[in-house]
Order: sequence, then structure tokens, then C-alpha cells
Amino acid sequence: MKVRKNITLSRIANEYLKFLAKEKKKSQSEVIEELIEKEAKEYESRKKLKIFEELLKGISSYSGKIGNKTIQQIKEEMGDEF
Repeated sequence: MKVRKNITLSRIANEYLKFLAKEKKKSQSEVIEELIEKEAKEYESRKKLKIFEELLKGISSYSGKIGNKTIQQIKEEMGDEF
């Protein structure tokens, strides 16, 4: 489903949009959609990277233990089940 939007662009942005649409042989709407999708994906990637970096900061304090047992001890107790 498409939604109609009424937007205002600067003269230069309008010229770039026309240029990109012509070069890509796509409608101006398609160019705008592609640029929005690209920007949103990049934003999500940066957001996920930031979360990952925050997790890594806490890794130095991770002892490898769950309760009183190490992960290796738990795996050995589980035997072939794990």
C-alpha cells in the first residue's frame, strides 16, 4: 500500500532528486524510498553495534561462572546431553 506525502525540498535537493531519478531510471518516489530504507538500515546497524560494544565492555568482568560452577563443570555434569 502506498501513502501520499506532500514534502518541501530545497532547490538543490530537488535538482539532486531529479538527477538521481534520471540516472537510476526510477521515479523520484522510488529514489526517496531507497534512500530512506538505506538510512534506516544504517541506523539500525549503528544501534546494534552500540549495544554490542556495551556488552563487550562488561565481558572483562565476566568470570565464566554460573553460581558456584564454571560453564565447563556444568557441561561435564550434563555429559552427552550438551
